[in-house]
Amino acid sequence: MAMSPDLQERFVDLTKQCRSVLCCRVTPLQKSRVVKLVREKLKVMTLAVGDGANDVNMIQAADIGIGISGQEGMQAVMASDFAISRFKHLKRLLLVHGHWCYTRLANMVIYFFYKNVAYVNLLFWYQFFCGFTAMTMIDYWLMIFFNLFFTSTPPILFGIFDKDVSAEVLQGVPELYRTGQGKGEYNFLTFWISILDAFYQSLVCFFIPYLAYQDSDVDIFTFGTPLNTVALFTILLHLAIEIKSWTVVHWIIMLGSVALYFIVTLAYCAVCVTCNPPSNPYWILQSQMADPMFYLICTLSTVVALLPRYTFHVLKNSVAPSPLLQGRQLDRMEPSTRDQWIKEWRGFRGGPLVKRYELSDPPSPTRATPVDFFTESLTDADFMGDDNSLNVITDNHHRAEQYDDNLFRKL
Repeated sequence: MAMSPDLQERFVDLTKQCRSVLCCRVTPLQKSRVVKLVREKLKVMTLAVGDGANDVNMIQAADIGIGISGQEGMQAVMASDFAISRFKHLKRLLLVHGHWCYTRLANMVIYFFYKNVAYVNLLFWYQFFCGFTAMTMIDYWLMIFFNLFFTSTPPILFGIFDKDVSAEVLQGVPELYRTGQGKGEYNFLTFWISILDAFYQSLVCFFIPYLAYQDSDVDIFTFGTPLNTVALFTILLHLAIEIKSWTVVHWIIMLGSVALYFIVTLAYCAVCVTCNPPSNPYWILQSQMADPMFYLICTLSTVVALLPRYTFHVLKNSVAPSPLLQGRQLDRMEPSTRDQWIKEWRGFRGGPLVKRYELSDPPSPTRATPVDFFTESLTDADFMGDDNSLNVITDNHHRAEQYDDNLFRKL
């Protein structure tokens, strides 16, 4: 009845006012219709969990389907996107692996856009000096190798291994999951800041070598080789700033990419005598590495290009630290201190108050939750602070207990 066209709007309005909605004795088709209705009317992503064949339609209708392998067969598992063995594993799947997956994909996609914009704009700025003839100051093969070999593996590993916050903190502070929902850490502003940063870095990487070699008699590839080298260092060090958790694999790949660039370029410049007539990159890098100007250009251009990004991170983390940064600060604490902070926070969320309700009459469905009785509402900063946040939470907890004692006497 609730799925009839004339009652759908009222049904959705009713569900929006509820924390949970229980649908009893519904058919597999009705399950899928409920999921589709919520997704279409509320414009949200849906997740469905099932353990039997009667849940297959619901799992397939949701944006993300999770199957539980149990006594009712493997039909739900085979139709799902993710499979778990117990329902209790859903918490870790969402709060930990869901957060990590979203963070890695978002950062990797933004980085790929940044990398390509920064490198392609080097060629774009040169067109103003060659009459837009599509001439390049970098050898064609080296341009192909740049994206194919030199800068391809580090962002992939960044999207596989990076962990911004540990699993213990993500499970202990589930509010961190909200940073990936709606207006979270990754939005249009973050994307366009990276694109503007890519434009700035391409300007620096092009015009500092251009000004250094201005009015000189260097050829086109002698001018382009430092640009290619500066772009490599800038793009890789930009990624190094964004990486939250360094491992041995990260160090090997980052240093290996730089080593591979010099090995391939040196070998290519040594054997390429007539690869791209009339201009050829023969012995270009070897000559550049014997010139102190080459090292000065590479160092100065890289520092100037990355200085705004580094300054932005320093100011952002100092003036307005995000919840994720504060979660990483918890990771740096001693395990005992961190556990005490999380335990205090969990107890403040409802541990003591729930126990008080167990002593009195059970709360009715219309009665507000214990946290709603607080005279002073708490913000995310109360939960997500640094070392001083424990004192704030403790003070608020004592005030909440005193108020709850008065309320309990009245009840």
